Amino acid sequence: MSQIRKKSLLASIWTYTGFLIGALNTYFLTHKNWFSTDQNGLTRSMIEISQLIFAFSCLGTPTFLFKFFPYYDDNLAPKKNDILGLSLMIATGGFICTALGFYCLEPLVIKKFSFHSQLLVDFYFWILPMGFLVLLYNIFDTYSIGKGKGVLSSLLKETILRVYTLTIIVLKILGYIDFETFVQLFSLQYLAILIILIILLKKENKLFLSFKISKVSYKYRKKILAILLLTFFTVIVAVLRQSIDGLVLAAKQNLGKVGIFGLASYMVSLIQVPSRGMIAITYPILSRAWKDKNLPEIQRIYGRTSINMLGYSLFFFFCIWLNFENGIQFLNINPDYLEGKWVFFMLGIVTIIELGTGVNGQIITTSNYWTFELWTSLLLTILIIPLSYFLTVKYGIMGPAIANLISFTIYNSIRIYFLWYKFKMQPFSTKTIEVIFISLLAYGISFWFTKNMNGIYAIISSLFVFTIIYVPLFYWRNISPDVKQLMESMFARFKKNNS
Repeated sequence: MSQIRKKSLLASIWTYTGFLIGALNTYFLTHKNWFSTDQNGLTRSMIEISQLIFAFSCLGTPTFLFKFFPYYDDNLAPKKNDILGLSLMIATGGFICTALGFYCLEPLVIKKFSFHSQLLVDFYFWILPMGFLVLLYNIFDTYSIGKGKGVLSSLLKETILRVYTLTIIVLKILGYIDFETFVQLFSLQYLAILIILIILLKKENKLFLSFKISKVSYKYRKKILAILLLTFFTVIVAVLRQSIDGLVLAAKQNLGKVGIFGLASYMVSLIQVPSRGMIAITYPILSRAWKDKNLPEIQRIYGRTSINMLGYSLFFFFCIWLNFENGIQFLNINPDYLEGKWVFFMLGIVTIIELGTGVNGQIITTSNYWTFELWTSLLLTILIIPLSYFLTVKYGIMGPAIANLISFTIYNSIRIYFLWYKFKMQPFSTKTIEVIFISLLAYGISFWFTKNMNGIYAIISSLFVFTIIYVPLFYWRNISPDVKQLMESMFARFKKNNS
């Protein structure tokens, strides 16, 4: 096995381990006896605002590190390599400006949030060090990846960070710390993995810090400035789009609604898990196909990823939807979270649309029309921010979900039309209609069969019935050649081992 495959496997192990720990953290934070919905909502709001602080402070430095690391590494002695020092200077300047703005915004925050989300006002200034630590960690993390420490990055971000959060959650549940101390420790979570990262880089003699401007920085100063400006704008747009739902809910509803919305969003993220690896794998293949002008290969990838991700997303969506209420009741989660059922439904449809339209964004990004993806992302942000605000005022917690459905439907329609107009590519086939019909059929039968059941029996029965209808029909109708080939390979291996 090659080093790349070994590293990819290790990174995946840490990612999925972290995912399981994250699920446990979510369970503890939503349990009816340990945290209120407001307290859970506060943790989500702190994360979102700290990401905004990072976006405004970083000034594009992580992308600069990714893009220019080889130029510095190949042309400078380690002790004269100023890429990390330059990034820290730029980001620190950005943070100082952001912190001043953050301080000046305090009266506005008190005015907008004190009535509905007093906890956010009480702990407002603890978000500032959290944002600074997120900023520092991202810079050192990107630098460490350039030094070949990608597995370490996955271990720290995906696993150790969640272990730290789990530890302080357990301390709070057991009564060793109060909620105020919990929030303070929560705001410092990135400090733990930042210290570990710096120690390990120093121990392996891979940490070099120079603040003297090198010949490489001077030579590429115009290109560096251009990429900093472009990615600064891109990062802000992306983070704003991700954070707006929670901020609007905190201002116009309360932190409890943020917590409820957060649980629904987390459940939607479960639908996305199987597709993440598939999306990541397509990038280099698409880049090569564009270089070779191999449009048939791009169309093949477009269609295959569409039907595969649509199949996965429909399966996991209906498994969760069938058991949303029973799952919350069986796990003793605060019954207030039942209000998020239809939020999950709307956000789940958004995810099905996003995944079911294939890797259209990746196809555009790796083509010569990559700036089109930037402009459509900007359009999505322009759509979602006012829609989320006005629909939240009118419909409460359902407002951001409806805003996401409208915005992402328009966003994906534009991308589909663009690829059809430019290259006559589109991701759909008759199999698209078939898999939707199969999923609805399996759902209808499962719902009818288990509608009078409750608790764990309902959960197990509905999952069993849905799976034994959906999976065989998916295989028999050859919805996805990739899945059929994988299943046939597994059957052959099973027969061989038992012969």
